[in-house]
Amino acid sequence: MERHPNEFTRRIISRYFEARSIDVSINSIPNGYVIFLNYFSAMEGKIVDEPSGRLIFDDAFDEWKLYWISGNFLWHFYGRYHSLHEALNVVISDEAANLFHKVL
Repeated sequence: MERHPNEFTRRIISRYFEARSIDVSINSIPNGYVIFLNYFSAMEGKIVDEPSGRLIFDDAFDEWKLYWISGNFLWHFYGRYHSLHEALNVVISDEAANLFHKVL
């Protein structure tokens, strides 16, 4: 399999959110991706994008590590997942709404 980041996985992530009508941008980072939510901010009067989650593929364990970002822009570990879809489901889940998608 091609190492991360790669275009195939980036497209999978993009299509996952498109299918749920969530506008995102995906940036590549070493071994993974950062997902940015794009939304209209009434306070700022414009469309903004905020980092929502960071996905890192761990080759040693063949799993995805998911991180969330705090208000002071520090990344915090959330969990390990055997599949990319498991990790993406957590990002949009109600249980983790306060960490990953405060504005959805």
